[in-house]
Formats: sequence, C-alpha cells, structure tokens
Amino acid sequence: MDVRPATCNDEAALYEIHRAVFRSHIEQIWGWNEEWQRSNFATELASSSALVILIDARIAGYVQFRNEGNRIYVQNIALLPDVQSKGIGTRLIKELQAKATVRGVPLELDVFRTNTSARRFYERLGFERMCDTEMHTQMSWSAINEALQPTALPAGAGKVPSAGFARSGGG
Repeated sequence: MDVRPATCNDEAALYEIHRAVFRSHIEQIWGWNEEWQRSNFATELASSSALVILIDARIAGYVQFRNEGNRIYVQNIALLPDVQSKGIGTRLIKELQAKATVRGVPLELDVFRTNTSARRFYERLGFERMCDTEMHTQMSWSAINEALQPTALPAGAGKVPSAGFARSGGG
C-alpha cells in the first residue's frame, strides 16, 4: 500500500470510489442525486486534506480529513470493496489517531446510520458514539478516553489475597 496526497487529476477516480462505497447508504437515507453528489464531492475534496490509497499502483481508496482547531474531523474514508477488510482502514485510522494524540485533540467523524459495519469498525478502534441524527451516528475518539478504558487483566490478577492482612482495630 502506498499513500500520497490527492491532486486535482484524482477527482474523477475518487468520485467513482465515493459512488461505489456510499451510494447505497445515501439512496436509503435521502436519495441519490448525481449532479448534487458530484458538486458536493468536489466541494468537500477542495476543503479537506485528501490522501489517495494505492494498491499495486491502482487507486483503491481515499481518506479526507480536516485539521480543525479543537479536533481532527474525518470527512470520508472510502476503500473499494475488494480491498476492504485487509487492515488498510485500520492503518489509516490509527495514523489519524496518532496525529490527534500529538495535537491533544479528539478524532471525530460521522457514520451513515445505515452503515452498521462501519460503526462496528470504528467502535473496535476505540470510537464512542456521541449521538444519532436523522442521517448519521456521530462518533469520537480521544487518547485521554482511550487511556482511561479498563483493560482486561489475566485471570486472578487484581484479586486481594485472603491471608496475610491483619485487621486493625479502629477505623
């Protein structure tokens, strides 16, 4: 896998990936309008940092994000179906989590409410559901919250031994 910044020459290929990945969800939620989708995609691409994911020199996906003052916002992450579930999305999100950790800000995103597999993916990576809107589930990840999450202890760890502690009077 190679990652490089998107250029204006990538827009058509990235839009085709957008269509392949998101169309079914958008159709279910508010309906697909090709002209509006193309225009909105171009606007979002121009207003975010975008990285192109290449597999064997083929454009296989992209991630768009915005570095905002108090957060990093993931605008979109889209991988062609034949390269999904291969660890690529996990690697991209972990890299964004590392950037958020360095900046001391949360990493936030919205997931289409119909996209339960994406929601489970983000939950596995430590994202928490913030709220649900008519169209999206808003999610957030923070290094602070991640550090506060309980970790599984080995069997028997953390148990207080029953012997060896004298009971003191008073209290």
